[in-house]
Amino acid sequence: MEKSMAAVQEAHTTTKKETEDQQAYFDELAQMTKLGAIPTMIVDNNLTIRYMTDSTYKLFENYYTMGNKPFFNIFGRIFTQAEIQEFFHSIRSQEKGWSWIGNMVHRSRTLKTLYTRVRFHPIFDRENRHLLGYWVIFEDTTDQHIETYKFMLNGLLQASKLKDNDTGNHAERLNFYCKEFTQYLLQLNIYPQITQDFVDNISFLAAIHDVGKIGTPDYILQKQSKLSDIEWEVMKEHTINGALIVSSYPIAMAKEITLSHHERWDGSGYPFKLEGDMIPLSARIVAIADVYDALRMKRAYKEERTHKETVNYIIENAGIHFDPQLVGFFEKIHPLFDKVWNTLKDEQQTEPAMQTGIPTAS
Repeated sequence: MEKSMAAVQEAHTTTKKETEDQQAYFDELAQMTKLGAIPTMIVDNNLTIRYMTDSTYKLFENYYTMGNKPFFNIFGRIFTQAEIQEFFHSIRSQEKGWSWIGNMVHRSRTLKTLYTRVRFHPIFDRENRHLLGYWVIFEDTTDQHIETYKFMLNGLLQASKLKDNDTGNHAERLNFYCKEFTQYLLQLNIYPQITQDFVDNISFLAAIHDVGKIGTPDYILQKQSKLSDIEWEVMKEHTINGALIVSSYPIAMAKEITLSHHERWDGSGYPFKLEGDMIPLSARIVAIADVYDALRMKRAYKEERTHKETVNYIIENAGIHFDPQLVGFFEKIHPLFDKVWNTLKDEQQTEPAMQTGIPTAS
């Protein structure tokens, strides 16, 4: 019995010493990375965080409650069950080098989505015999993702302008109208859908609302007289064409805007005669911006309207063409629209006449 107790005590002492040696080794490694600018963690073999650099705290402090706790207690909701299984298979596999490389997407209502490239690399003991834990290295790839998306869409926008190059800075102004409008709505905290991501996305997706005109015949786009009924039906197809063009784009808002920006609150719009809240919020916002800008522009068949006249038109059509609640908010911030208009106003404003459901936006 005494031998048995002695063996247990010896084993406990050995385990305690191993734990202390492991912690001392982790502390030593932590000192090596302390001054590094690269966001880095050290996790033990159970994936409990033992150390993280200040740059890691800074990267994630507004997305998670950071601390020395299990890695998946913080980041677990990012992964699917299948991804977690693949992750563990990789870090426990000699064939995989006891390592894992993958992408993590971190979301927040008030902040833009954070994209990171993550690498797990093994940490062995001093004798290189036992796996003690892992280095975890994060790379912020957010700007790369955004620039890639914008590059894709800018190519589409330029292609559409080659087909319909009579609207000057119309597309660019729509981006700024929508940015000002949604930033205001975000501050009000009324719409759960409106996050910082929503603001950032609509601020460059609004411009591609008419990208479907790439598929509209030139003779219809450039026609100086009133369109025939058949030609008008072809013109309306630019919404469906636009949705097809951006269907592979990873942000759903692109399809919402291209497909639904000509729907009307009362259900008389196109292509599907959606009404009320059936129309995506992004498309309802773009509809106000699109009509505002079209009314302000001088075209071959009409004079430009003043800011006051345009605001009155939008207010008068609340509940008919436009979401009445959004129009109420538009009334409070419409001077910002006028500021955008005057900042990006075209020197020459002439467009071919075009038949539309209303005499303002096509």
